[in-house]
Amino acid sequence: MSLFAVSCTQVQTTHITDMADLPLKTTDLPDENWKNAPLRANAQYVLYGANTHGERELRKGDYYFLSWYDAEPQKPVRIEMQYTQALTGADVLTRTVEYNEPREEAGSRKERFFFSGEERARRGDIMTWRSASM
Repeated sequence: MSLFAVSCTQVQTTHITDMADLPLKTTDLPDENWKNAPLRANAQYVLYGANTHGERELRKGDYYFLSWYDAEPQKPVRIEMQYTQALTGADVLTRTVEYNEPREEAGSRKERFFFSGEERARRGDIMTWRSASM
């Protein structure tokens, strides 16, 4: 009689799991039907707390929601997103978020990149972007 035991351990690495681009081009909420539910929820989230027309107009822009897995919370992490905007030509811009302090434990995390308000008025909409790197 033979007995074979196999142990599989999966090594987790810090990596990006998902990135969603959710633009808000109007302050009018989408219709209340099931097809528009995700768009309506995003618009309500972004517009929450904007009471005046001017405040709502400043919220129009591009919103990126990033999910990532933090495998080594004791190490610093830098998340970088590269992008171009309509009024900056071919200049590649960078937005970064850094976690220099240790986090409590490994696990899934979320980060956001917002491009709205004065920045959007000065530089325009996001034209191209490259998935954030770590």
